[in-house]
Amino acid sequence: NFFSSGGATTKAVVSTQSTGKQVSVGRSMRARKKYVTLIRGLKTCDMNLKKCSKAFGQKFACGSSVTGDDEITVQGDVIDDIMDFIAEELGIDADLVVDVGDIKD
Repeated sequence: NFFSSGGATTKAVVSTQSTGKQVSVGRSMRARKKYVTLIRGLKTCDMNLKKCSKAFGQKFACGSSVTGDDEITVQGDVIDDIMDFIAEELGIDADLVVDVGDIKD
């Protein structure tokens, strides 16, 4: 898989969460009528965040960046499209992708 983390496997990737693998997608207000889409949990599915961020930016013609340890920010309200893209292109099971709605930071 192109988006998977390559190289040696790391033992620190073991998830401490009881839910295990889960990708949450939500949106957060940036300015008055502007939104950003936040994707969290791709690391639990052994995805390379930088490559995923670049793919999101190219697919949706917008800015996309890795903003945290396990978070990608995509400019614009593209929750539905991102959820489909994650399931189809990244090969993550659609049952693991959850829409959490509006996220208050």
